[in-house]
Amino acid sequence: MSFYYHKRITIIPKLLHLNIGSHGWSWTLGGRRAHLTRDSHGHRSASVRLPGGFSWRRRSGRH
Repeated sequence: MSFYYHKRITIIPKLLHLNIGSHGWSWTLGGRRAHLTRDSHGHRSASVRLPGGFSWRRRSGRH
């Protein structure tokens, strides 16, 4: 059985969050509809949620 740890710390309410987990950390900038994320491994992602259940996400970073 595996155990995982995850903690979300709010830096600026509804705008900037620091996410700490058992495999590293990440920054999230933005709200529920659109946000940008950068993690400790150099990966980046952008996500936008659209009305009607549609969403768009783009991931990039180190390969």
